[in-house]
Amino acid sequence: MSKFDHIDGQPDEDQVLTWTEEFFFSLLNVLNAFFSNVDIKDAAERMSLIPFDQLVLEQLTDESDAIKTIATTRVTELAEMEVSYLRAYSD
Repeated sequence: MSKFDHIDGQPDEDQVLTWTEEFFFSLLNVLNAFFSNVDIKDAAERMSLIPFDQLVLEQLTDESDAIKTIATTRVTELAEMEVSYLRAYSD
């Protein structure tokens, strides 16, 4: 049984996006504790190596491919934005 609602047989995209953003930002809070002790350039490099998409897929193993696609696409976007922000800040 899915943790997400479905509308006309399709996953509620807003609900999936909200879950994905909450998941990403909770991970980011944990990571910030580790990255606060390193140079921002190193933090950006290390964050770029984290497989956020795989972490999301581990949480969504029983969900449909449509949900997995929505979630992994969004978490990849969020991670790329965060790394880009860190890199810009370090320049």
